[in-house]
Amino acid sequence: FLLSNLFTFFIGQEGKPIVVHAAAIAAASQHLDALINNGMAESETRSAKIVDVEVEDFVRFCEYAYRGDYTVPPWEEVMPELGSSSGMNQQSGGFDTLSGKKKKGRAEPVFIDVPSVELDYPEDAPEDMPYDELVYPEDAPEVMPYDEPVTEAPPEPQYKVRSISRTPLRTQFNGRKYVTDGSPKALILQHFEPQPNTAVDQNFTPVLLAHARLYCFAHLRLIAPLKALTLEKLHKTLLTFKLYAKRIGDIVELVRYVYANPDLPDRSDDGTLDELRKLVVEYIVCEIDTIGEHDVFVKYMEEGGEFVGDFWRMTRGYV
Repeated sequence: FLLSNLFTFFIGQEGKPIVVHAAAIAAASQHLDALINNGMAESETRSAKIVDVEVEDFVRFCEYAYRGDYTVPPWEEVMPELGSSSGMNQQSGGFDTLSGKKKKGRAEPVFIDVPSVELDYPEDAPEDMPYDELVYPEDAPEVMPYDEPVTEAPPEPQYKVRSISRTPLRTQFNGRKYVTDGSPKALILQHFEPQPNTAVDQNFTPVLLAHARLYCFAHLRLIAPLKALTLEKLHKTLLTFKLYAKRIGDIVELVRYVYANPDLPDRSDDGTLDELRKLVVEYIVCEIDTIGEHDVFVKYMEEGGEFVGDFWRMTRGYV
């Protein structure tokens, strides 16, 4: 790759020049391989224009071409409004977004099994006679406290048993680590891994749309491995996404982009959905108890469009 010729792409409406190694890009995409090596004007001038892609999305594609992965973009911090609370109190409804169940804060009761004892009441005993005046029968079993179980001492061994357990050695072996978290490779890999949102003021719209836009770029240029990678990263992000009330709009913006993008195919006659649209609709249906409570989602539904039909086709099987 590094010894191959350089090729310049002019990206976006502003024509931002990005210089890359031709072999790296050609190996990642048959579509761009034909553009680079087809003998036409682009291959002669070693340059080409791509105006329908944002610069940051093409940079992530180039990173994928060189590294086989791409860096997840950062979320944007939203300044809290005056007089509004922040933090976990803003999470909608107090629900666990993964299970859909109400969070519980009460421990389960613990019951202790105690042997029953027949007590001897005097014939003239009043009904409210104190327990300490009752007479216990002589053969009544002694009730031991629940935290002091009766155990018999193990017999003394007749000979000394030598311990040959290799558990400490295996623990030591399994715990060995030769690449530290501060190494160059570890620092690169940690930026590839999707991160969860942890506060209400973290706007994840740029994160969600970055995965979706790169998927559309890969779909249009027939880069199947990159499509699968973007779906994997978006799926991981949605799995850990906390549905704060103010972050429902981030999800709606993702749905809006996915269904407004003209490069993605519409639902086929047999009902098959594009993989990105299917992922988004499945997430909405799974979290509809929370998302459906908010006006920003209801207003998007009122706009109509193909999402409404896809949403209902999937939802009706669970109503």
